Amino acid sequence: MKCWSWAALVELPAEEAQQERPQEDVRVNCSGSCLQGMRRVLDAGSLQQALLEVQAAMASFAGAVVLSAYRWVAEQGVLQLVATGHEPDETLRRVDVSVVQDSMLSAVLADGLVRWVAVDEGEVSTAGAAALRRGGRVDGVLVAEFVRSGADTGHPSPACLACAASVMSVVLARNDVEEAQRNLLTLERYRSVAELSVQVTHDFNNMMQAVLGNAALAKMDAPQGGPMADSLAAIEAAAGKAAALARKLLNFARDSRATGSCDAVAAASDALDLAGTLYLRGVAVTKDLPSFSIPVSVTGNDLENALILVIKSSVLCLKPVASAYLTVAEGPGPRQAQVRLGIEGVRQAMGPEDTVLADRLAAAAAAVVNAAGAVLELQTGPGTETAVMTLALEPLLKPSVPEEAPEAAGLGGLPVVVVAGSAALEMLLSAAGCSAKTVPSWQDVERVEREAGGRMPRIVMAAVHDTAGMEHAVQERRHLGVPVVVMCSQDVHCTPEQAAALDGVLGLPLDLGDVRAMLKRLA
Repeated sequence: MKCWSWAALVELPAEEAQQERPQEDVRVNCSGSCLQGMRRVLDAGSLQQALLEVQAAMASFAGAVVLSAYRWVAEQGVLQLVATGHEPDETLRRVDVSVVQDSMLSAVLADGLVRWVAVDEGEVSTAGAAALRRGGRVDGVLVAEFVRSGADTGHPSPACLACAASVMSVVLARNDVEEAQRNLLTLERYRSVAELSVQVTHDFNNMMQAVLGNAALAKMDAPQGGPMADSLAAIEAAAGKAAALARKLLNFARDSRATGSCDAVAAASDALDLAGTLYLRGVAVTKDLPSFSIPVSVTGNDLENALILVIKSSVLCLKPVASAYLTVAEGPGPRQAQVRLGIEGVRQAMGPEDTVLADRLAAAAAAVVNAAGAVLELQTGPGTETAVMTLALEPLLKPSVPEEAPEAAGLGGLPVVVVAGSAALEMLLSAAGCSAKTVPSWQDVERVEREAGGRMPRIVMAAVHDTAGMEHAVQERRHLGVPVVVMCSQDVHCTPEQAAALDGVLGLPLDLGDVRAMLKRLA
């Protein structure tokens, strides 16, 4: 090479570089003076410090030298800088190196042999490149620039460069292991937080059900059209949204290892709602969803996980995000469904950390989808990030139901008679999916039987206010022969024998979730 420059080295044709000589021609008068310095490499606390230790050890024999270690990213066709001995102003020119075809660097990546070139003019007397290896394959390149210092140019040696590359390969492998261990620890920490979050969310959902139940009772007793009714309606609406979000979080946290199917429409919609609370706050979100459910052969957890990972990745690439849209439809092929998620915004230059994180999130989403037997295609355009997920259909398409309907539909208009209850309680049970009727006393239960043509109600619920009322309920359970559930306050004593004779005991104030669970069990 006539005159030294970094660009000239990158573009240097492989045929103009000298290649590693046969073993018998390698310098044999190695004094081993670098070994002490090499030992310090293993004690280095970072890749950068390790490379500087290798550089110092190599300089003790070969003269002043500056090293740069690169990882090969085949998908992008570039060498990414991981550590260097250069000053910051020089480092910027060497961060990402595009590999030129048939160049010296591409030849080192191809065959792993050391190559070097002598320089006639400039601050560098010799430049060389050696392969960094991992698991028997070339994983990167170590570039050495031997500095010219007057008449004393040191003793540039391909053997020294190969030795330094071997040491750095070990350092990089050790760093990968340590990073994997850190990631495992982080995963365990996240898993612990997730388990705690599930418990908290479960308790929160129970509290919201209590709020909903008592708000409904209070609203029924409040004057219609008054300010109290409006306030109670607002409380009920807010608690309903909070409870729905809690249920979505609980569904999202279920074990993804389970096999089965889900409604792609509901799962994709829930994923976008969950992501909206964290990553798409204030963003215009559009959903184009069919009026029927589309059962697909993946779990709802897998589908939601994949979409949320894609959203997290897209938010890193587009800053700010302007809008998001979701479509779910049958097709494109027979027995298939397609979920399309699009994020639109302004694409900005990304830092190395954000780039790596976005790529990892996208790769994680693809891994989740592939493991579930589906296909995920990620498309990047000017100001857009699009994910297209193709899923296999389950055998049956059925009409979609509103979000609150599944719990109510599970009771199927269950006939329930309420003894000594209030009209508010009757309406609350009706809202839970029951066909409820309130009667003043136990004797009226038989009247309801006669009016129904001799058919007894499926379940009897009784409000009990004292010990005598509890014993009366036990006697009526034996007399009527139908399930009896007692509702009582905490100050009413219920013996173990009475509890065993009855079909259920609910405490006041009622929890709507407990009521539904009890009735479903007895239905």
